[in-house]
Amino acid sequence: MKIMAVLAVLLAAALFVGAAAAAAPTEGDKTVNITYLNGSVDTPIPADGLSVTVGEKVTFNVTQNASAGVNVDWSKITLNYTTTEGYWDDGMTIKSAFSAASIAPFTFTEVGTYWIAAVNSTDSKFNSSIVKVIVSDVPAAKSYGPVFVNQMINASMFGQNSDVILYKLSGDANPAVLDTIKVTVADMRLLSEQVGSNTGVWYIGNPSNKGDYVAIWYPEISLKAELTTGADGATSGDSIDGKTINKNTQISFIIEAAKLGGVNVGGAGEAGVAQAKIIFSTPVSGKTTTFGVYGTPSSEANFIGLNITDARNIALKTGVSAGQNAAAGTWTAQAEFTSPGTFSDYAKKSNMVSFTIQSTTLTITAAKDSVIRSNPFTVTIQGDSKTNYSVYIDSPAINEVNPTLQPGQSGFQSGFAPSELTFDTNYKILNGQINYSNYAYPIGGVFQTDASGQRTVQFNTADNTEDKTYTIKVSGFNETEKAWDSSNYDKVKVKVEKGAVTIAASGDGSYYIGDEIKLTGTNTDSDTIFLFVTGQNLKQNGVILKALPSMREAYTATSGDTVAVKTDDTWEYKWDTTRIGVDTGAYTIYATSRLTNGKSSDPIVTTSPLGTAWDASFGVGTINDKYVAVKLSDSEYATISVNLKQPFLSAVPSSTVIAQGDKLYITGTAEGNPSTLKMFIFGPNYFADESITVNDDGSYEKKFDIPSDLSSNQYFVVVQHPMYNGLFDVELKDAGDYTYFYINNKTTGNLAGTQGSFIVKGDNKLQGSQAADALTKMIDDANIDDIYTKLTFTVAAPWIRINNPGDQAMGSKFTITGTTNLAINDQILVEVMSSSFTAVDKTSTSTTSGVSQATKVVAGDGTENVWSIEVDSTNWKLDEYTIKVNGIEVDVSTTTNFNLVEKVVTTTPTTAVPTGATPTATTAKPTETPKTPGFGAFIALAGLGAVALLVLRRN
Repeated sequence: MKIMAVLAVLLAAALFVGAAAAAAPTEGDKTVNITYLNGSVDTPIPADGLSVTVGEKVTFNVTQNASAGVNVDWSKITLNYTTTEGYWDDGMTIKSAFSAASIAPFTFTEVGTYWIAAVNSTDSKFNSSIVKVIVSDVPAAKSYGPVFVNQMINASMFGQNSDVILYKLSGDANPAVLDTIKVTVADMRLLSEQVGSNTGVWYIGNPSNKGDYVAIWYPEISLKAELTTGADGATSGDSIDGKTINKNTQISFIIEAAKLGGVNVGGAGEAGVAQAKIIFSTPVSGKTTTFGVYGTPSSEANFIGLNITDARNIALKTGVSAGQNAAAGTWTAQAEFTSPGTFSDYAKKSNMVSFTIQSTTLTITAAKDSVIRSNPFTVTIQGDSKTNYSVYIDSPAINEVNPTLQPGQSGFQSGFAPSELTFDTNYKILNGQINYSNYAYPIGGVFQTDASGQRTVQFNTADNTEDKTYTIKVSGFNETEKAWDSSNYDKVKVKVEKGAVTIAASGDGSYYIGDEIKLTGTNTDSDTIFLFVTGQNLKQNGVILKALPSMREAYTATSGDTVAVKTDDTWEYKWDTTRIGVDTGAYTIYATSRLTNGKSSDPIVTTSPLGTAWDASFGVGTINDKYVAVKLSDSEYATISVNLKQPFLSAVPSSTVIAQGDKLYITGTAEGNPSTLKMFIFGPNYFADESITVNDDGSYEKKFDIPSDLSSNQYFVVVQHPMYNGLFDVELKDAGDYTYFYINNKTTGNLAGTQGSFIVKGDNKLQGSQAADALTKMIDDANIDDIYTKLTFTVAAPWIRINNPGDQAMGSKFTITGTTNLAINDQILVEVMSSSFTAVDKTSTSTTSGVSQATKVVAGDGTENVWSIEVDSTNWKLDEYTIKVNGIEVDVSTTTNFNLVEKVVTTTPTTAVPTGATPTATTAKPTETPKTPGFGAFIALAGLGAVALLVLRRN
């Protein structure tokens, strides 16, 4: 219905206008009025529509008809539009909820015809003027040219009938003028001085980046010479520049002109395109435009009048060959313009292409004179272009392993199998492969040369290829390709040599079982290393090293038992001897390049696909057997001897007497490469367990903080080593109410006769030395490979003593010393202060004397540790001084006094006794703990003052 249609029109208008704005239309806007309640519904205004372009702004001024005498509720007025006149149901709202008569600017963004009107959204009665808007595209800028430096130009070429200025602008958001060129109505040559480096777009008569423009370029051509691969001189990009070709090699010369191709520049070519020629320089420096022949019958190729019609132009639209009359030697070619005249006079010539023509003689060359077997070698043939040749081993030995042809090579003629071959009766060709007599494998093939007359062919060798010199022959065919051309062949010799194998081991050749032994070496004979080991009571010919503790014989090795050789011919294997299942002793490790029957001098049949293919020459097995492990002498190999020793364990305490609250350091060596040790401490009503991390070099250090409330007594330490299997066969388990040691049956096989378990925490626990003794006896069991070492230490109350320095002369330097049972490297604080030290008024000039200094405890000559500080009494006053020594890490202190006098009467220093009602240090020696039965070795060592005991279980 029309009312709805008008609503739609009004909605559309509001949408195009955008958000209403109270501000007046900006300069340049087109303005049109829409009057609400004007009584007209059918005639759009203006009658022919308002014409605008995309991107242009129109301001709609929405007002009411004042003569209607109606108060308008602007909140119900919307501005609508439709794109189909009369179909108002498809209209859409542009602006809704006016607050008053207002202005609504809108920028049109799409081409089309629109009807806009205002409507009351709650009243179906339509009563508004209609605006018709016709939106069209902005006229496009016109592109002229391109034109080229040295081309004749004038203003009419750019649509101008008078002189015009060309502007070169920067590429910025606000472009600046970089240069200008004045173009006259009369013809003028565009000079390089005018263009300079400012090629590209120039704007015509307008110093802005809008409007008509022209592209200006330099006339440039480049020359390529490529092997012809298709009709009309088509190529695949294989350049002959700097290369050697045959006289029958097909070549295409290509002139490339990325900007110039196909442009009318007033040249002599088709439709005014430029023309060029190619100048050839002969091996004797002659100049000519003729080179080679083409077509059937052959015609001389003259490279003149070459039209530049495309970006890529194949000269003469065909490939050419030099021809049999072409002089052998180095030729060069260069293209240059011949029209228009200004180009031929001023434009640059192309690049130069150089190539060498050789006489067509069949040759074969080898990339290497010799090769280590298991590596490939290549030969290259040079002959006629796109011609078939046979490449093969000349007279191979049928009872030896010869090099083989690499399958799938480029140029291989798999379909070559002509009938009625009249070759040597020993040779046959089938599907491109050349076979010889009764030899089982092809010894060559038929290959076609490429367009340059070349082809490279690869032969492969294996680890069992016979080491000797081979002759590789190339032969041409006669015209019918039914026989070799006996006069057209060449040969080259390639020597296949044995490689070599080396082996080395890290370290000095002597290792503890459990160590990692790094085996390294080289192998130039194959890409695989086989490792096997021989030794006392192993298999006679050796067992596979990587398979230990499984005693598999060397000849059964599969891929998982080998070591890959790297591309630089080196190899490496890290042998973990933790669980190899062999005893201590001397062993020999073999590294071989082939699968052998160990160290045997006889081959043996094997099912391993790593073996050598069976044939009757081995003298073992039958035709039904697939593989053979060769005798040792048929492989390259090297050996190395290693000596495996039993690991040992040592432990040393930092001191045999440790003060309460101090630190105990246990250091030692654990050979055999364990990652972790276990440490257990036993004492009266005391048990502790700790883990110890072992360094890569087998050394370790364990710090243990002695609790300050730990009773003064003797304590027993057991350090456990997991040994060969890497497992702690005696383990500690927390069962909640009690903790106990037991033998792990999973690792020992629940062997009869072993001690079962004992409790160290909870009811019925073993005490102190009894528990330590029970643990060592459990580890001593013959069915367990763990070892241990044991030691003792005594915990005592901490004490510090001062050696009283006696009277000291004022101004002298002297040393204050003392002894202590604190640990080595413990810090203590020594303070010396005047006994008369009191607080004084801050204005007083009196001074006090003394020193405060921290020092470390160091080892003494006997069982007691010592400490000392140096004192300088310069500027001290005569007085009595107090020396106070405090432990910094352990709570203990003591004091003593001395006098600073004018002159010292020599006396013998005495040992100070700690003073005070409740001394913090004691001079009394700790009461010895009675010896505990069942750990006699510990008690005896403690009684002798031993620092550490190294125990090797079952010497």
